[in-house]
Amino acid sequence: MSSLFDHYLLFRLRTKRDEQAYAELYDRYVSSIYRFVILKVSSKEIAEDITAETFLKCWQFIQTNQVITNFRALLYRVARNLVIDLYRKSGPYDAGNTVTFYPVQTSIQIEDDEQIHGFAFSDHARDQMRIEARTDLSLFLAQLGHLKEDYRDVLTLRLIEDLPFADIAKILEKSPGNTRVIYHRAMRALQDLNLNAEKKS
Repeated sequence: MSSLFDHYLLFRLRTKRDEQAYAELYDRYVSSIYRFVILKVSSKEIAEDITAETFLKCWQFIQTNQVITNFRALLYRVARNLVIDLYRKSGPYDAGNTVTFYPVQTSIQIEDDEQIHGFAFSDHARDQMRIEARTDLSLFLAQLGHLKEDYRDVLTLRLIEDLPFADIAKILEKSPGNTRVIYHRAMRALQDLNLNAEKKS
């Protein structure tokens, strides 16, 4: 449904130059894009700048009249590339030592009507339960900084932004199958970090 509405807004924007349509797209996604970026950079100001530049670049892309099949995925891909460009320009980047994590609103939750016993959970629900059972959100965010870039991105997009694998694949510019493999490896790496943290405490 949201994808259909995005296409409707893009149609209004292209055919009528309706700036209100772009304002609606901005309002729909600005918080999510900011949240995605703030987990990857060292200050709120940089996150705000990259978020603003993301929407500016997408506005410019819309003006080219190229086909946009998934506006949300386009936004995340542009934001991700801007972060990569930032660190390329500023030299070597060690995420584990340079990123300060700020409090963010997340969508990590288990629905009330999920069964607690047996095997009624989806893979995604079980993964969310593992995250909640073994670590609180602040530890999860701290551990993200010790994972490689693709792992951080896939976990952020799946567990915090709650995106489907099809969208994540477009953002990462990988196949859906490869994206799932990265996700499962990232979950394993995160669990290993949590186990090591528990042993040290």
